[in-house]
Parts: sequence; structure tokens; C-alpha cells
Amino acid sequence: MNALVLYFDGKCPFCAAEMRRLSEWDTQHQLAFVDIAQEGFDCSSLNVDLAALNRELHGRTSDGRLLVGIDCMIAAYTLAGHGWLVLPLRVPGLRRVLANLYRAFAGNRYTLSRWLGYGTATACDGDSCGTGNPFLSGKELTDAAEDRPARRDSRQLAVRWMYAAAIAHLLVGAAMPWAADATLFGTYHRIVEQSFWSGAAPAQARAQQVWWIALFGATLQCSAIWMLALVHLGNRTRHRMAWGWLLVGLLVWAPQDLLISLQAHVWPHVLVDAVALLTMIPPLLYLWRKDAA
Repeated sequence: MNALVLYFDGKCPFCAAEMRRLSEWDTQHQLAFVDIAQEGFDCSSLNVDLAALNRELHGRTSDGRLLVGIDCMIAAYTLAGHGWLVLPLRVPGLRRVLANLYRAFAGNRYTLSRWLGYGTATACDGDSCGTGNPFLSGKELTDAAEDRPARRDSRQLAVRWMYAAAIAHLLVGAAMPWAADATLFGTYHRIVEQSFWSGAAPAQARAQQVWWIALFGATLQCSAIWMLALVHLGNRTRHRMAWGWLLVGLLVWAPQDLLISLQAHVWPHVLVDAVALLTMIPPLLYLWRKDAA
């Protein structure tokens, strides 16, 4: 028996793609998937109406419990072996913010699927949103892919990578004010302290670092929103200027941060800066050249 059955909207291109991704990750066969948009779907056994299933992702555990929204996401990604992707959903305070963002996304998933390059949104008819989903028959979403031929295009892959990078920045920035003094940052704090103190660092040094990380979290959130805006503009307008400004910003920030961190021997910063350069410059250069044509 599967540990969790997910009830998803197969008419939503983004949702169907995420379910396929979870299925690929689920090597232990912990998950099962039911498309609520499939013709003949009956929700009576769940004691939940179709309107509620359309509002948020639902899941039923092997012991009969219903999980809704981000609780369902946490369980699904954890069972698929990628629980680290949903760690921000577990952070107190941040959890409520992300839950509201999720509900807003779910309520506008067709439009957002289109914006993210997953194909044309399809309006719901009544409580149901279309019929059929090749995902359930074991095929690779062939029909959905035909509806969005650009999905496999290299440009769209690069755009999605940049969307993911911007969203990752936003989530990390949102988590930093809440987790600055958490055990997760313990090693980082010690490395920084060892770079500036020959012996044991005073308690005030740790308090200062916690304050700085919390403060930088808000700055990172702001930068991530600007980054998302430029990625969206670049994707929608196909104008190279958006990618150019992202490249300029990255090349202004990363080398300076890299040099300053090297001088102070703060190696975590060096690693983060190097990863940022290696993972974002190639797709941005590609998009800048691609949209110049």
C-alpha cells in the first residue's frame, strides 16, 4: 500500500509536471497519484467536495488521514526523498507566510503555469477542470507536451532555471531572519568567528552575526523580487536587456564578494559566490545571446 495518495489537478500544466517529477523521484513507490480532472473522478470516499480539492492539493495517508496544502507537500516531497526542498515550509512564522503564498498560487495556477512557460492555461468549467491525464496511464505527459511545444526548448529550460534561482533566493531570504540563530548556522558562525578571532569569540560576536544574517535576509528577499521581475520580463518580452541587467548585477556583486571573502578567509562565502557564478552566468549568457536574434 502506498504511504500517500495525492489528488492533483491534471489540467494544470505546472501541477502535472510536479507530479511527474515526484513520481520520478519516488523510487520506493511510496506515492500514488489521482487526477481530480479526469472524467469520472468521484471524491465521495474522501468526504471532501471537488471545489475544496481544486483549491488546494490534498493527500490521503495509508491510515486514512487527509493532508491539505503545504502539509501534503511536506509529506510528498519527504516520501520522495527530497524533503530538503520543503524545509522552509517547516520554519515557524515563515510557514504561515508560505501557506498563504501557496493558496494564492493554487488559486491562479493556470495563469501562473502560462507565465512560467508550462503552456496555455485552461479555464475550469464548474467544479471540474478538464478530463484525462496521460500521467495516470504511465505515459510521459505526451499530450500536455504537445500543447506546450516550447517546454523542451533550450530557451525555456534556461528561463525555468533562472525562475528557480530567483525563487530559491526568495525562500532563503525569507528563512534567514527566522533561522539566523538556529543550529543550522552553527558551523557557519564558527567559521566566521575563527576568521576574526584567534581564540574563543565573545558572545557579542555571535549576537552580531545573528543580527547581520537576519538583516541580510530582508535584503535578499528584495533582491529576489527584483530578480523575479527581470526574469519574467525577459521571458515575456524576449528582450535581451533584462538578461543583460541580471548579468551586470551578478558580475558587480559576486567578484567583489568573492575577493572580500577570500581576504578574510571566510570560505562559505567563497563557495556560495563561486556556485552563483557557475550556475547563473551560463544560462544568462545563453539567454542574452538567444534573445538578441
